[in-house]
Amino acid sequence: PYLSAKQFTMKVLIRCLAPLSLLSFSPAQAFLVRQNNPASIPIPMRTKLRQADIHRSQYVNLNIPRGGTQKGGHTNVNRTRLQMTPGALSHAFDNAPFIKSSLIFTAANTLGLLFSLFTKSQLHVDLLGTGAFALASLPALLDPTSSTRVTVSSGAVFVWASKLTSFLLFRILKVKSDARLDGNFETVGGTTLFWFVSLLWGLFCSLPHTIGTTSTIPGSPTTLAIGATVYALGLATESMADYQKWQFKSANPSQFCNEGLWSVTQHPNFFGNLLLWSGILIMNSDSLIEPMTVESSQGILSTAWAAIWSTRRLLVAFASPLFMWALFKGQADGSVTNSLELATKKYGSDPAYQEYVKSVPLLVPNIFAWLKALISGR
Repeated sequence: PYLSAKQFTMKVLIRCLAPLSLLSFSPAQAFLVRQNNPASIPIPMRTKLRQADIHRSQYVNLNIPRGGTQKGGHTNVNRTRLQMTPGALSHAFDNAPFIKSSLIFTAANTLGLLFSLFTKSQLHVDLLGTGAFALASLPALLDPTSSTRVTVSSGAVFVWASKLTSFLLFRILKVKSDARLDGNFETVGGTTLFWFVSLLWGLFCSLPHTIGTTSTIPGSPTTLAIGATVYALGLATESMADYQKWQFKSANPSQFCNEGLWSVTQHPNFFGNLLLWSGILIMNSDSLIEPMTVESSQGILSTAWAAIWSTRRLLVAFASPLFMWALFKGQADGSVTNSLELATKKYGSDPAYQEYVKSVPLLVPNIFAWLKALISGR
């Protein structure tokens, strides 16, 4: 007995697609792939192709018999060319890593809120608030199937978060209390607001990385290298700024720090943080642009909208530096926290401090002065 057209087609697809690591793409759903129109596969099914790393220029041509009726002792076979572009299809976006990271941030900040409500302590604030970044980066970092770009991005977040958490925990254990936080935990409303802002900071700040983990597009090695360089400069700036201020304040507790990086910007640690997250954004930038499938029948407006829509993840990731700029500027000028008020109260009568505030940039330094201070270390 002869196989029916459906049975034969299913058998051929199973044998041919299995070596291509597309086992999660069932034979029945393969018929949804139209010639030169890979976008016809439903979005939920695209996410199942996440690990199929096949170059987009490759394709599989199968001359698949259909029919099967007998005429003159010969099988009447019509042959159809099935063209698949697995490279384009495999570069799907899977939101599962982003959701997992968001849940980790939410859990860590909720735990911090509960500790604050019941203990009124400040010791756990940086351990949970900043430590959440390290925890959120671990799933992608430990996943053996992660691409080089995702692994580098995850490692960058983990290194930064572990470093900053360790320093802030060491500092709070030494000084016992942070005057900037004293008024935040006096009421339930103030405590809740603090941890809500902490959660927003985690979610928005990490967007270049967490959204980057949703993409399986490898990205350009050049973009990855540029992003890693910017990240390294930012990490070095933030780390050196924290170390210089700690050393200065340990020797001169009653004076304001205006040495090293603190002589070229009033908040070099903030600038370094902005720089390193910009580097992570650059690392993942080209991988956040969805490959487009444009048909000749599409109009100009449709094509333009498709181009904008394909960059939506990149546009959302840009919310990170915008949010941090607003947050850091608010902290620096006193509109968000009382840090400026405390500094003015402590050093405002000092003419040197008054001149420092007038002459030194608030956040972004002169690039040459910054590089000189960073390289010299003083």
